[in-house]
Amino acid sequence: MKSILTFAAVAGVLAASFAGAGDAYANEERRALAAENFLQADANADGALNFNEFSTLIDLNADDSLGRAKMVKRFGKYDVAFGRADGNADGFVTTEELAELAAKAQQ
Repeated sequence: MKSILTFAAVAGVLAASFAGAGDAYANEERRALAAENFLQADANADGALNFNEFSTLIDLNADDSLGRAKMVKRFGKYDVAFGRADGNADGFVTTEELAELAAKAQQ
């Protein structure tokens, strides 16, 4: 049950990443992919990604052509992306921090 709630929460938080891009069905599909990728990358299921888990998220998102992940992967800029995503510099990236980053990108 916890994983279903976590999935729903992640999907909701990551929704902002894809707002305004294409039709509603495509956006819903992309949100679901992003949420699934986050959960797959979160190896210890604590709801926060360390650098290695975040790198896995980038790779999964790149494979699914989500966001700018392909560019990050192609240029090996995982550290730069992690630094931008880790808003409070605690060494972990949460769904809330990803949502904040997505909101800034849409401004």
